[in-house]
Amino acid sequence: MATQLNPPEDASHDFYAYYRFNPSRDTPDSARNTLLVVGALIAAATFQAGINPPGGVWQDKTTVDGVTTHPGKAILGSEKAKFTIFLFCNTLAFSSSLQMITYLIIGCPFYFEVLTAIYSMSFTYGFSIAAVEPPGAVKSGYIAIAFILPYAVRLSHQMLKKYKKRG
Repeated sequence: MATQLNPPEDASHDFYAYYRFNPSRDTPDSARNTLLVVGALIAAATFQAGINPPGGVWQDKTTVDGVTTHPGKAILGSEKAKFTIFLFCNTLAFSSSLQMITYLIIGCPFYFEVLTAIYSMSFTYGFSIAAVEPPGAVKSGYIAIAFILPYAVRLSHQMLKKYKKRG
């Protein structure tokens, strides 16, 4: 049973300080577990939002405001700018959460299996959003940027740290 090193003071006094990570009180293991739960929840929510976009999908082929709808395609896709922003932000959150999970499980048992599942889920996400995206609604480059951005930022941050150590 884990015991707290320094029990926090009254939460009503300073709510944010009470729940903030405190190295003298909280173990790195508990922080890692918390981040894994948060990352998994974000990945699940963004995956679901990607395959079932806000507003749903068209059920049949009709004409709305002079535009022919496509069954199974996102209704929000008829508004290209909004749909592009939605998919970009959703994909960025999805990719960031998967990256966070990947880094937090390095060295854990079954790392390779979990990594395989993460990559498989990434491909499934990509194919799923491609399936619900109306023709020409979003340029695939935007989604690629959103997916790669968290990895590129982390890599550039690590390279910058190495460069500063040498200099």
